[in-house]
Amino acid sequence: MSDFPDLRVIDPLNTAARAVNRALTEALRPFGLSFAQFCMIDLIDRGGPHYPSSLARKLDIETSTMASTLKRAESAGFIIRSADPNDKRGVVVNLTDHSRTILPDARAAVMAIEAQCSDDLSGEALEDGIEFLKKIGKK
Repeated sequence: MSDFPDLRVIDPLNTAARAVNRALTEALRPFGLSFAQFCMIDLIDRGGPHYPSSLARKLDIETSTMASTLKRAESAGFIIRSADPNDKRGVVVNLTDHSRTILPDARAAVMAIEAQCSDDLSGEALEDGIEFLKKIGKK
């Protein structure tokens, strides 16, 4: 028998993260979106065209990960990369009409998952849970 202690935080956190990831994958599948692509097009829709480096920073991902996400999103018809009108050496990322069309329904699907995650919590318990997750996420 091992003296290794139970993982009272990591195990349930990991289990919950996998469950949410599976639910998001299923919810976004009809739109052909990954959650990373959804986050990216949602951010562009809210803030207008972005530089790839700005997207990576705001989504807290590595620039190499952002490059592959952009490549897949462009191939799928979700974004357009074009020359920066202020600096022809730079690239800006904007949404396609297709993204603008599917985004409201994709947002509704994601918000349904958000609601499922908080169904059994309210008030202080919900706020404490959110604060805990934010604190873990900063480490």
